[in-house]
Amino acid sequence: MDKTIKKCKVCPIGCELIISEDPGEPSGFRVEGNSCNRGRDFAIRMMSEPMKVLTGRVLLKNGNMSRLPVKTTAPIPKNKIEDCLKIINSTEVSAPVKRGQVVIKNILGLGVDVVASRKVKAISN
Repeated sequence: MDKTIKKCKVCPIGCELIISEDPGEPSGFRVEGNSCNRGRDFAIRMMSEPMKVLTGRVLLKNGNMSRLPVKTTAPIPKNKIEDCLKIINSTEVSAPVKRGQVVIKNILGLGVDVVASRKVKAISN
């Protein structure tokens, strides 16, 4: 039986979760190493609906760099990553930009925003 090891990200404890397929469990997965049920639920969700916080870069005008690093405010389904990256890579913003500023609102209707990962001042001409 294959086992997957993931670090739980639900709380600061960061339990090391050992997840294996188990047809005898209602979820189809056996989870070990969790200190609470939230860790168990996190592990099952990561196996059945894999999601990831996405990072990328948008085009930047009027700044001291050509691309601005960005990230999603929450995990997105892994099967939507390619579509999200197409949108991110084709988006253009102008400096000044504040860290945490929303660059793309509600990407793909997922209820997740894309925000700036750093502050960039505008270049004076």
